Amino acid sequence: MKSLWYRLLSRMLTSLYYHRVRIITPQWLPTDGPVLFVALHRNGAVDGYVYKSVIPRANFLISVQLRRSLLGRIFFSGVEVARSKDRENHSGENSDALDACANYVRQGGALIIMPEGSSDLGHRHLPFHKGAARILAQLADQPLRVVPLGIHYERAWAWQSDVEVVVGEAISTVFPSNMTPAQQVNLLHERIVHALERLAVQADSADQFAARESIAYAATLGSQRSYFAALKALEHGMPQVECMTAKLREEIARTPGGSRLWRHQGVPLMPMNFAWAYPLLWLVLQPLVVFACVSNAPPLLCAWWAGKRFSDGRNTIALWRLLLGFPCLLLWAASLLVAALWLQLLPLWLAYVAVSVLGLKSVRRVEKLSITLHNWALAPALRQPLLRWRAELETLMRAKNV
Repeated sequence: MKSLWYRLLSRMLTSLYYHRVRIITPQWLPTDGPVLFVALHRNGAVDGYVYKSVIPRANFLISVQLRRSLLGRIFFSGVEVARSKDRENHSGENSDALDACANYVRQGGALIIMPEGSSDLGHRHLPFHKGAARILAQLADQPLRVVPLGIHYERAWAWQSDVEVVVGEAISTVFPSNMTPAQQVNLLHERIVHALERLAVQADSADQFAARESIAYAATLGSQRSYFAALKALEHGMPQVECMTAKLREEIARTPGGSRLWRHQGVPLMPMNFAWAYPLLWLVLQPLVVFACVSNAPPLLCAWWAGKRFSDGRNTIALWRLLLGFPCLLLWAASLLVAALWLQLLPLWLAYVAVSVLGLKSVRRVEKLSITLHNWALAPALRQPLLRWRAELETLMRAKNV
């Protein structure tokens, strides 16, 4: 029952907060047998919910501080380890935790370790620690697979953003027989670092990373292209893309109304194909979103307040919104159900649930449509330049086989 609860919780929280979770290269994802997953860590404990939603049988090596409170024990589960900044009262427990992880995998389990230890939404990954390599060294005589995982959010803190989990090729655990245990750990760690860096995306500065995120998002519009693939293609720079983007900015700046364009994830949207359908779709979906937000205002406001009040960085906003917003949403829906049963209006409550689900899942679509229609009305002359820029970006991405 405990395992079932955390599986359901991860699926519910992920579905509630994010618009879509997509698995890239799922053919490399093992479905059975002992597996050690080594994963990138970007967005606090929310990373765990996303990983768990796509790998339900996996367990985690987690920070001991996550389970210190009752709320933490409800929301988090795993093998507890004290990070260096948490070690005041847990200095002797880490070796036991690593042994427990090794035993869990040895018995056929799937374990996820995030070697960075802490998360950060910066332009570079954090240093990787050797805990995963030490566990692997204990399992040198066991048949198992070691699989790297990457995670990439379009906007990690934003409600209804998209997320991609990237599965990498299995890491080799074979090494020369004459190596000492310490040398084995170092070699395994080097392989883990190399595999994770292939799944990570880095830049020289936060501004450069943010600019490339916007271009990568634009490259996914109207296509099935992976956001990660587009972002990875931009990692070492694409001068042609940067040049034509700079020219587009200049044209926007000198066009009347250009300075007042709205943007979605840094991109000024305009209608693409079938422009006539945009206002019609907005008219259909906008009332659903308004009803869903108004009828669920208390939990939504609670979630927004929690993100503002308790988060100490962008990588904890989503977590705090979920920790307070999700229980509030359950209590709110339960209260409305009790009232509906008391007043014999159960069909009305069922309608509320249906419209709430449809409306909340349409927030992203209505946001994009609103931005698109605003820009089209404000600066119609910019539609063709923006579409040409998008077409040129598509050509360049295809030239790189992205």
